[in-house]
Amino acid sequence: MIRLIVGYATGGNVDVPARLFVPELQRILGVPVIIENRPGASGITAAEAVASMAPDGYNIIWGTSASHSVSVVAMASLPFDPVKDFAPITLISEDPNVIVASEGFPAADSIEAFLAYVKSHPNTPIGTSGPATSGRFAVELMKPKLGVELTVVPYKSTGPLLTDLAGGHIPLGIMGASTAVPFIREKSIRAIAMTSLRRSSVLPDVPTLNETVSKGFDAVAWSALFAPPGTPDAIINKINAAMKEASELPAIKKWFAESGLEVPMSSPEELTSFMKADIQKWVQVAKENNLKIDVQ
Repeated sequence: MIRLIVGYATGGNVDVPARLFVPELQRILGVPVIIENRPGASGITAAEAVASMAPDGYNIIWGTSASHSVSVVAMASLPFDPVKDFAPITLISEDPNVIVASEGFPAADSIEAFLAYVKSHPNTPIGTSGPATSGRFAVELMKPKLGVELTVVPYKSTGPLLTDLAGGHIPLGIMGASTAVPFIREKSIRAIAMTSLRRSSVLPDVPTLNETVSKGFDAVAWSALFAPPGTPDAIINKINAAMKEASELPAIKKWFAESGLEVPMSSPEELTSFMKADIQKWVQVAKENNLKIDVQ
């Protein structure tokens, strides 16, 4: 039996796609696969546990950019090394962040109007779904690149942030497009800009910061599969192949497409290179902004 550890609560935007894969992994691998939810500290609690588990292929983790990238600069003393203390299996998905506004925000019609407003109203509040999320760090990256000063309001999760945005209690927010899309479509919030290099397939009319005001701006959330360090290559490759096969199934492709999630999948080596680059980017952002966050 394989335990797939998810460091977030049941029914959340990390848990749901993991559960889509489980029955297909069971079928392809020919062994039972169960999800074990271990929420806490933006996935860091679960990651710490998996890093010390036996490297036998029976314990794997659905990690995220929060647990395996921004955690490096979000904790004063991270209990593991995201690169050295895990065996990479595959990159699973990328979720572009979207800057959104409440209906009453007066400058949501364009990126230029948004920038003009926040520059003339320094320290405008912007909500994030947590203190150690890619959205939070995207805001920190915006400060030097766009010359703005925003006041980050870290919520405990995306739900309360969406409630406050819809109620006009906070003017701006930033979150994964996969979460924001239904609320943008029902017009309870308005989309201003994507923080990814490319436009989202589910929000094609929303421009990116990269194409408009900050070439190369890229801040996305991502998820990936890892095993404990020392897990044999044969096991890693077998799970990697199973994930790739499952990702091509029509039902899974449809769900990811409708959610606006990119599904790149990758080799273990590609995941390591991707993660190292992402970590280095946020280390530099933290250094430039003297940013110190502790999620504990």
